[in-house]
Amino acid sequence: MTSNVTISDIAREAGVSKTTVSRFLNGNYGYMSAETRSRIEEIIEEKKYVPNSIARTLKSKKSRIIGVIVNTLKYQVGAQTVTGINEVCTENGYETIVHCTHGDPDTEKIAIQMCLNQQVEGFIVIPAEDSIERFLEITKRGIPVVICTRRLSGWPYGCVYVKHDILIWSMLEHLKEQGFGKVRFLLDVHDFHKHMMADRFAEKAEELFGMTLEESVRWVGQSAEAVKNELAQLLEEYPGEKKAVMAVNTHTLFLVLKESGGMNIKVPDELGICGYDAQGWSELVPPGITAVKQPMSRTGTEAAEIMMECIRSKSLGDGETALDGEMFFRGSTRLKPIIQ
Repeated sequence: MTSNVTISDIAREAGVSKTTVSRFLNGNYGYMSAETRSRIEEIIEEKKYVPNSIARTLKSKKSRIIGVIVNTLKYQVGAQTVTGINEVCTENGYETIVHCTHGDPDTEKIAIQMCLNQQVEGFIVIPAEDSIERFLEITKRGIPVVICTRRLSGWPYGCVYVKHDILIWSMLEHLKEQGFGKVRFLLDVHDFHKHMMADRFAEKAEELFGMTLEESVRWVGQSAEAVKNELAQLLEEYPGEKKAVMAVNTHTLFLVLKESGGMNIKVPDELGICGYDAQGWSELVPPGITAVKQPMSRTGTEAAEIMMECIRSKSLGDGETALDGEMFFRGSTRLKPIIQ
């Protein structure tokens, strides 16, 4: 029966030692020829051998598993971050267990426990709330935690994040240079990260456009009707001023474009439109959509590289890695020629 196949059986069939097979299973190919790797792989596939990960973990005290806990996988950015993490982990002979919290702290707590039950060797987390306590509890066990895409107040260990404040400020400076007199940031959910972005937007909007937080930031949820109403209200406000909206993410930007099209709003003459992470399609939608692009795949790979170093050095890591994004200024905010 293939279910009873052991490492010894694989080694005997391949004409190698059990140690060599074990190294293959752990992804340690450094001293293994391509021919040997191919032979072991063929026999494992033929025998339908499945490694007993629990037994391996008990013997080696190493699971070679990294727990990845993310807030959402609905959008490109989350998927790209996880892809980057997984690529680096796989290259280093590690598996990943991915849990999605949907931004709920209670679900995050459950996900952490499930990963601990699997004896993961480390955590890479996009946190659901601005709290470090549960992650500090993990590090007290000697397990490294790397915070990804978001910063947590007081977090002393590894963190990789994007310079959202610089990106938001650069976008607002662009809108000011283009002649827009009033701006508005549209939020979809209430979480600490989105509110941080809104606060940065409001700070710069006050400086450049003389607007209060209540005037410059609005919550629209994920409702097309709420977006439509917000656009209509903005167009009626501030007579004689050119207005622009910035959407917090791809989904909100899509709703803005859909509703503005249905309302026959002239972009950018009646309303400037820009947003986050409108990747690929944004340049194809007339007149071309101005957007911020986050380095999400790189965010994932950087976080995973820090994790691998933590494991190699048997440390908890430290320091922040801040990544730059990219700005794409297109027709949706172009009232005058753009000087590069």
